[in-house]
Amino acid sequence: MAALEKIRKRAAILTIVIGAGLLAFILEEAVRASGAFTTDTLAAKVGDEKIEMQEFQNLSQARQQQNNDTKTDPAVMQQQILQEIIQEKLLSQECDDANIIVSGNEVSELMVKNPPQAIAQICQQNGIDPKSLLDLLKNPNADPNDQSLQQVRAIYETEAQKLANQLMQAKLGMLLMGCLQANDVDIQLTKEESAVYDVTYAKVDYATVDDKNIKISDSDIQEAYNKYKEVFRLNEEARRVHYIKVDVDPSAKDNTAAAAKINKIYNTLQATPGISGVRSNSDVVLDSVTTTKNDRQVFTADGKNESKDAIFNTLIEGGLNSCQKKDPTGRDRNTMMYKVTSTYQSIDSIGLDMVMVQGPKARQDSVLALLKGGMAIDSLAGNPNIQIQKANAQNLMRPYYLPDSLRTKINSNAGGEYFTWQATNEGAMFAKVAQSIPSTTFYNIARAKYVNYPSEETKTKLQEDLQKYLNKNKDIAAFEKNAKAAKYEVVEEVINPATTQLGAQRSQFGMMPGIPDSRKAVKWAFENKPGSISQIFADDNALVVIAVDEVYKDYMPVTDPTVKNQLTELIKSEKKGEYLMKQYKGKANNVAGYAALMKTNVDSASVSMGAPQQMLEGRVSGLIAGLGQKAQGKVQLVAGRNAFYAVQVNKINPARDLPKQQVAMQYRQQHFPIQQMLNAILQGSRKVKNNLIKFS
Repeated sequence: MAALEKIRKRAAILTIVIGAGLLAFILEEAVRASGAFTTDTLAAKVGDEKIEMQEFQNLSQARQQQNNDTKTDPAVMQQQILQEIIQEKLLSQECDDANIIVSGNEVSELMVKNPPQAIAQICQQNGIDPKSLLDLLKNPNADPNDQSLQQVRAIYETEAQKLANQLMQAKLGMLLMGCLQANDVDIQLTKEESAVYDVTYAKVDYATVDDKNIKISDSDIQEAYNKYKEVFRLNEEARRVHYIKVDVDPSAKDNTAAAAKINKIYNTLQATPGISGVRSNSDVVLDSVTTTKNDRQVFTADGKNESKDAIFNTLIEGGLNSCQKKDPTGRDRNTMMYKVTSTYQSIDSIGLDMVMVQGPKARQDSVLALLKGGMAIDSLAGNPNIQIQKANAQNLMRPYYLPDSLRTKINSNAGGEYFTWQATNEGAMFAKVAQSIPSTTFYNIARAKYVNYPSEETKTKLQEDLQKYLNKNKDIAAFEKNAKAAKYEVVEEVINPATTQLGAQRSQFGMMPGIPDSRKAVKWAFENKPGSISQIFADDNALVVIAVDEVYKDYMPVTDPTVKNQLTELIKSEKKGEYLMKQYKGKANNVAGYAALMKTNVDSASVSMGAPQQMLEGRVSGLIAGLGQKAQGKVQLVAGRNAFYAVQVNKINPARDLPKQQVAMQYRQQHFPIQQMLNAILQGSRKVKNNLIKFS
């Protein structure tokens, strides 16, 4: 019960719950606004399994604890959650078909032995171990009306479901891997591919070949399209659109007015005690942060760490009541003002030995007396009424996160005396500072944020100008042609029903965000015919007008500019390879000779089919490895994707002589990386219909 009482009082838990509640409001309002709660509507269909809109809402609310960023575009959040649900449905259906089961005991055991970060954080903040938390949540005598306990249980169940999905994925992946058996030919091929080839080479990049030497006809593009058509297959209808985006930024007049206000606020902050002079100013958003010279955790309103900013050093060096200001850069509208309002000395970091005692006060007092008398904490291990948790040097606690009452106890008992962390009639928690980083100065820093919003006059002018352009350019051809002269940029994009934002792009870091709140323009595009131009979609950050060019059904057509450009670049590379092959073939006897003709240097590398080097393209490495012993000592001319190569194999280092079973496993891992491909395999296993476009 002591642990429960602690969970009940922890502000960190409540912060998570408040964030989740805000997210619930965003999701609910976004969906409710569309009138999507009728029982005969579907959010999606996975195979034969339907996901009703009401079910989607319930499932999305159940996982709000892991998505508590209220700044996320609601449409993006909806689509992310639906994609997660679809993936889980695909996994569940596949595991049902394969009779794969993940038991509750398996999940519970892993949750205790290797708890997810969210659960580990709850345990750390409340001084209990994962096993104790699990026992607490499973307690049949727990108060069903205890909201704090229910909130923690919801987080625990969400993390447990994620872990169960990971176990199912692992089991399904192992099953699929077991279905792949390497024969003798596969094993021999794997051995050959694992050989390392020491080569010398010279290359000339295709970029050095003038495009004027390469002729590409429409028939070339059509032929390439027919060859690679399946690459452009669509799983669902798509539409090619053009749109104009106008950033709603403050005007020069707005900036001048804002600068005057900011100077007045900053001067007042410097001249008055604390934040008293700006506390009642409605133009300012106030909050505070506590930090040390070691941490330097000064955060802006959007959560970005400023620890490397010179502002911090100047602020701290100035001491009590010093002020600093950070002006916005780029399209940032936020001016941040900082002031050191107070300082104090406290222990920087601590590690605590914790003893949790279940039972009446007499038992609690007895245990505390033994601890104060010098009894080793390990001596209490094994007692069913006592749980111990020793300090961990790798996971120290920051006292300034704690309430003042606890921080005072820690400072008073820094020498190693046990003290009462928390106590109730049902149990108590005692603690001792077992490890600590010496006392340091803590700085309480007030932050005042001024946001330079565009005036109503500015917003009205931007919208009026854009409307005038639309009135003059009513057909789609004029809409696109005359934009540049009017200082508007027209952007082309192919969208599908799952597109949450115009302008979002996939990169090596994931999806790069696009235009916030532009889902309504995407929805409009799917409700209107080619040639249609929308009204102005306006919000606080941008104005958007979208035009529908074409509807794509089964395949992206060869006429699509993106498709045409990709095929053109592919054909261009192939023709440049052919051009250079004619230019160099048979004109030298060794790599040095070809390097002289290419006006480049001879280079060297070690390559293998199993691990292509960056110096040589994968297809070039593969060709060398495929030639095997025949490649040694001979110059090969190879047209790659990006360059033309003259390569000679000087030495072949055979693969290690591994057991047949190990080589077979290596073959499966190289050619069929099931675990990495599992999501894609599941996506192709059943027909999936994402219907969320109707409810944007």
